[in-house]
Amino acid sequence: MLSDPINLASLFVLGSIGWLTYKILIWPFFVSPLRKIPGPPPDSLIYGNVKALLSGEADGFVEPQFKWYKKYGNIVKYYGIFNKPAVFVADPKIIQEITLSKSYDFIKPYSNNKPAIALLGKGLVFAEGDVHKRQRKMMNPAFSHSNIKGMVPDFIRVTNTLIDLIKKELSQGNSNVNLTPYISKTTLDIIGLVGFSYEFNSLTSPNELAVAYDGVFNTTPDMLHATIIMLSSYISFVRHIPFGVNLRYKEACDVIHRESQKLIDAKYKEAESGDLKSKDLLSLLINNNKTLPEEEKLTYDELRNQIMTFLVAGHETTSVTTSWALYLLAHHPHYQDLLREELVKAYPDKSKFNPTYDEIHSLEFLNCVLKETLRIATPAIQKSAEIWGPTAEEFDPSRWLDPALMKKINNYNYLPFLNGARGCIGNKVASAEAKIMLAMLIMNFVFKPIEGFQIRRRAFPTPKVDPYLGLDVSIVKS
Repeated sequence: MLSDPINLASLFVLGSIGWLTYKILIWPFFVSPLRKIPGPPPDSLIYGNVKALLSGEADGFVEPQFKWYKKYGNIVKYYGIFNKPAVFVADPKIIQEITLSKSYDFIKPYSNNKPAIALLGKGLVFAEGDVHKRQRKMMNPAFSHSNIKGMVPDFIRVTNTLIDLIKKELSQGNSNVNLTPYISKTTLDIIGLVGFSYEFNSLTSPNELAVAYDGVFNTTPDMLHATIIMLSSYISFVRHIPFGVNLRYKEACDVIHRESQKLIDAKYKEAESGDLKSKDLLSLLINNNKTLPEEEKLTYDELRNQIMTFLVAGHETTSVTTSWALYLLAHHPHYQDLLREELVKAYPDKSKFNPTYDEIHSLEFLNCVLKETLRIATPAIQKSAEIWGPTAEEFDPSRWLDPALMKKINNYNYLPFLNGARGCIGNKVASAEAKIMLAMLIMNFVFKPIEGFQIRRRAFPTPKVDPYLGLDVSIVKS
């Protein structure tokens, strides 16, 4: 009688070993349809090439993907958790097919990540196929030129608070400033206002939703945390194991869901009484939704999910971009000076800096700085010497003033916001916000590297400054 349970346990153990052996050692190398694509060998049976991707870069902006691309070609196979093969593509023609002509044929790998969907919902980032088409079509009017123009005063107001806080720190004798929390809170406060008329005020006071959001998205993951994040896309229950990292994550998620529910309910209540007059993105979506035929409307849950879409896409990306722009300008003082000269010429009295949307986009060198930051701070094809010349791996905003180079640039070799149906719907919002923040910071402060302080570029989950953006900051003399 006892032998049956023992035999069953033995079979289960042997079966598990056999299954793991097949998944880790046999399928990736001998069965997978990707097996003949060139690429780096796995560094580990468990982590594949993940550790290389997580390690960050100490040598400028030369990430592992770019090194692989130069060594193995435009299509590279690498290995994820448990040696699962994945493909990195840097071929413009294939990118055109993926992003434009067959964009809905290529399902995003994170679209079935249950823990992520449980937090973020199937908003525009996670939606696929016809659901994405419907959401995108319905949301496009909210991102019209006239609506984005109306956001500029909020960009300026919040950034003025940032300027005052940095000046206060300098007045206290702290010239070596950790700018990461300042910039992150600034972009969070801005997206709160323009996204759904919500006053985070995280720059000046504690806020439960801001703290919860920060705990989920702005914590630098160690190897255990990173492993849990990636494992959860394969085995969803991993996120439910009750220990430190997961418990903190669950608590933060509960706060985010509760506060998001309050936001959407308040907006719905205003809309029902006809009092929803705000011009924030969520209000525009709700009012537009009321006018649509039933089959084109977003559901209550879909509208609520857009709150997290705005928070993640609208806050994180701009924060990272602005941070890298300051880092690069600090390490290239000549370009920082050129940008400041342009800004001072356009706005001699910085206390009266109040540009319109069109005026901020008319500043030529500011445009060059942002474009070059977006080029060099994202992987691979945007650093190809074939397109960008022998200085492709260097930060050089002036390259954008070269007419010969501009003839080579298109939406398939320069795509910081992607393109096609899955292109970033908020790219104009992000660009205007980043330009306002950069302009105001450069007009008010001089940024230099801190001697002996090394900054790396973290690759996962977003390409953030690691450990933080520490710079030597001083007041611009009039």
